[in-house]
Amino acid sequence: SAGSSTQLTDSTYSGTDQYKACVRRGYDVWCAPYSADKVLKIDTSAGSSTQLTDSTYSGSNLYASCVLVAENTNSKMWCAPYSADKVLKIDTYAGSSNQLTETYSGTDQYKSCVAVGPDASATVWCAPYSADKVLKID
Repeated sequence: SAGSSTQLTDSTYSGTDQYKACVRRGYDVWCAPYSADKVLKIDTSAGSSTQLTDSTYSGSNLYASCVLVAENTNSKMWCAPYSADKVLKIDTYAGSSNQLTETYSGTDQYKSCVAVGPDASATVWCAPYSADKVLKID
């Protein structure tokens, strides 16, 4: 039952404020970098974790809000920039990530996002935290 025991996984990660926003897809948990430089995948079935090696992100307070769109082969995790300057897309099926090309400036921009619509065609809406406009990702 939940809360009756604890255990650490096999991998070690150093630093502070590494991950803040995570989503679940099946038995995997995907975490966007906050001050870490890579996306984290936690395989809850195996009790292990790995960092994606396809892209490296620099900075701090990068992503604080993410949402999963579709839980199938089209699964994408969209992360709104908190202090990053671009939206982050994580393909949870392919195990890859990249930033979109549009650039946003500022710090503490977006902390809350939701997906609206059916599965893969859903639109992500993010409320401004310190930004001055609502962010729409589709």
